[in-house]
Amino acid sequence: MDIKKKLSKRTEFVLPTFQSSINYSDHINIGSGTPDFTPPENVQDAFKKSIDNKKFSYSSWAGLDLLKENIAIKLKRENNVSADPDSEILVTTGAQAAVMSIFMTILDEGDEVLIPSPFYSTYEEIARICGARIVPVITESSKNFTFNINQIPPLLTERTKAIILVSPNNPTATVLPEALVKDVCKIVNSEELFLISDEIYEHYVFDSNSHYSVLSNSDMKDRTISIYSLSKGYGMTGIRVGYIVSNKDLIASIAPFHHAISICAPVNSQYAAAEALIDDRVWFEEIKSILNERRQIWMSTLDKLELPYGNPQGAYYVCFDISKFKLPAKQISQMLKNDYKIIINPVDTNYLRGSLMQETETLKKGLQKLTTFFQKL
Repeated sequence: MDIKKKLSKRTEFVLPTFQSSINYSDHINIGSGTPDFTPPENVQDAFKKSIDNKKFSYSSWAGLDLLKENIAIKLKRENNVSADPDSEILVTTGAQAAVMSIFMTILDEGDEVLIPSPFYSTYEEIARICGARIVPVITESSKNFTFNINQIPPLLTERTKAIILVSPNNPTATVLPEALVKDVCKIVNSEELFLISDEIYEHYVFDSNSHYSVLSNSDMKDRTISIYSLSKGYGMTGIRVGYIVSNKDLIASIAPFHHAISICAPVNSQYAAAEALIDDRVWFEEIKSILNERRQIWMSTLDKLELPYGNPQGAYYVCFDISKFKLPAKQISQMLKNDYKIIINPVDTNYLRGSLMQETETLKKGLQKLTTFFQKL
């Protein structure tokens, strides 16, 4: 039987892939999206305690009451966002499941979604699975990957359903100015669109930049769906907890789709998350200081190589332009992997995404190899 002929049309929208357990222990990964630290001990203890207390049953679809209450407290404390834990918060199995659930709720075939480009490729994959189309708002490293508000109106059509803002941004490390976000909100309101605010890197902001949460303006609650996660900010990528914040009607509409994907977030992970969110994050300051040091190392390396990059204002990446070499980023990434045992991610055709999530001395070794590669190219 020809399997391909029997598959759904949705499979045409994503490349067949399978992430194997191939060991790259002899490679240096300077592009990782995974935090290189673990959660604080009290968070780990909460996870263990939930197992000792035999907490193995489902929670409600929307998540543990304790966790939702702690999320509401955290939102008010850190984001200046007011949310009813009983009706305006949905705990999800990480941010990925949140995106899938949101898109399945709001997108129909032929709908269009605007997002600044370069962007995290999974957004496009999930949109295409839903039959929708991503419309890129083009940005450049020379402008710090920040769009101009005047770029938005010409891209709007009768099929536009939503605008996505990712700040701090993966892969560009851009932190959007509050004024620009508010300008986008005006367009969202006037055009009756949804605004999806991806804030999963909210704790990674450098220099004088600051993170602005859209829902700190309560007037935006009717149209905004905000996504948060404990994966990046708490070193909890493997135990899968995120959450969506919106108005009660949207939360109620999204919840059945998330239930169909995974019923509820892993319960032991929810207990760990509830503990994590009561912290004042003092423990994170040393980590952020180390990351800032690595950030400086990255920028110094790229300056010496004369490779353009966007100022890494937030998240834990640095996105740099390799177009002068006249080779696609995917090919350069593969050459680095095969010939120099360096792992780094391609972004679109002209960019590579470096990461701060590598032990400092190992990062220096990796960047020396990167330097040698580009000097010989």
